[in-house]
Amino acid sequence: YEEEGEAFVERLRGMFAIALYDRSRRCLLLARDRFGIKPLFYARTPRRVAFASEINALREAPGIDLSPDPQAIHDLAALSYIPAPETFFTGIRALLPGEIARGMLDGDDVRWNTRPYHTFRIAPNPALSLKGATDEAEQLLDAAVARQLESDVPLGSLLSGGIDSSLVSQSAQIGRLHNAQNPLRTFNVQFPDVAYDETWAAQAVAAHIDSDHQTLAMEGVPNGWDDVTALLRHAGQPFADTSLFAMSAVCQLMREHVTVALSGDGGDEGFGGYRRDVQSVLAAHLQQLPSMILKGAVAVWGGFYPGSRVRRIQSILESDAVGVVEYMLRMIGPVELGQLWRGGDVLPVRRFVEPQWEVAMPRGSTAADRMSALMTEANIRLILPNDYLFKVDTASMRESMEIRVPMLDEDLIDFGLQLPRRLKVQGRSAKRVLREIAHRRLPKTVAEKPKKGFGVPMDTWLGSEVKTRLYDTLVEGESDLDMFFDPAVWNGWIRAFRDGVPYENVSRAGLYQRVIMLLSVHLALSEPSTP
Repeated sequence: YEEEGEAFVERLRGMFAIALYDRSRRCLLLARDRFGIKPLFYARTPRRVAFASEINALREAPGIDLSPDPQAIHDLAALSYIPAPETFFTGIRALLPGEIARGMLDGDDVRWNTRPYHTFRIAPNPALSLKGATDEAEQLLDAAVARQLESDVPLGSLLSGGIDSSLVSQSAQIGRLHNAQNPLRTFNVQFPDVAYDETWAAQAVAAHIDSDHQTLAMEGVPNGWDDVTALLRHAGQPFADTSLFAMSAVCQLMREHVTVALSGDGGDEGFGGYRRDVQSVLAAHLQQLPSMILKGAVAVWGGFYPGSRVRRIQSILESDAVGVVEYMLRMIGPVELGQLWRGGDVLPVRRFVEPQWEVAMPRGSTAADRMSALMTEANIRLILPNDYLFKVDTASMRESMEIRVPMLDEDLIDFGLQLPRRLKVQGRSAKRVLREIAHRRLPKTVAEKPKKGFGVPMDTWLGSEVKTRLYDTLVEGESDLDMFFDPAVWNGWIRAFRDGVPYENVSRAGLYQRVIMLLSVHLALSEPSTP
């Protein structure tokens, strides 16, 4: 029965995307796991509901509106990904994490509704000490990893060199009760650009835990025009997070040896590990300064970041908490996007950042504490499922691999949501609890290394042939990009990327992310109505 089916879903834990059909009641239930580890897309017409784990499958179904959704394209340009429930296609929607959809056949029509079955609660516990929190988190981490080790097929671990993947790999090595003939297999990707490469850390951890480690040189990964565009098309909709290419590369390597792998995704979200966690708290502190002192701080800050960055800093500090978080999540800021956008009236990106979770802040909480809680919610509710987990699922499923994410264990994340801000961020230090565990278990150089993103330096990884073809396709060729974006703005991005020169007031990574965003939108617009 539909009530029993929904109660069954509410009791589920872990990663899943489920469809349950009750033939006697003519009732369909769709449900997605609490974190959005697995995607679930659906399309409705008055008499039909189609659903799939990949958007490309739904494009085969008849009667679905496959016209581009201007709102989704606008949000993509702002954020680098399309947030659920939107997709690129007007007639296809994405189920939200922790959401149930119910369809009832009523004659020849379908009655449809969606509802959340789970929401998270942030309730910092000021009584927690660093040692007590570290001890408990360590136990929860080992239990979470142990639950993910059962496998009937070869299992390995993605060891990128960061703290999270290193802790997961170390715990897995212990939990498997390995012997010298059967060590844990670990894998990482090596980049020729030292600014992006953490091979030294991955190898140090592998030696420390005695795993069977292999490194894939990114230089050996196919990177021609057909390779790049094929991966972007496989995503099913435009996507601008270039770490998709790194994830795809490591999945290609691992698939030759294992079919299930552990990943460290989720540690930063639950324990305050991103640079933006530190920056948002700093912004909250600065906002408490008297206006004259604040203006002086902006001027000093602006001395290090000339030009538009000064205006951006001033805009951030003049915003409320939601505005601060929004600014720090954006790929393209509102002023620049306003110059770029020509697709008509759209809703503001801010709507995604407005708080939706229950938050129980203890007495005496500061503006910095509240800012930290809002950033934690945005990290888990918005960025994690729509960007990071979407990337992992897209790359791994393409190689028929299963990626497991023990850091997104419900007990571990629920504990992370109880951590007061001082146990996440203090000064310039982030992820204090997990770093303490790392000091206990990993080489000191790894435990103390700063956070690095898992991205690909597209400007050096792609050769001149691809850059030239990209310019010829988007600038010199026929593209429908000008339906939504002003060529007077984006032509300069493509030219700078092709020529390997900086673009004024845009960072190196920001430039190639913008270019990949444009390419992915172009590919989606140029696709026929069915693949």
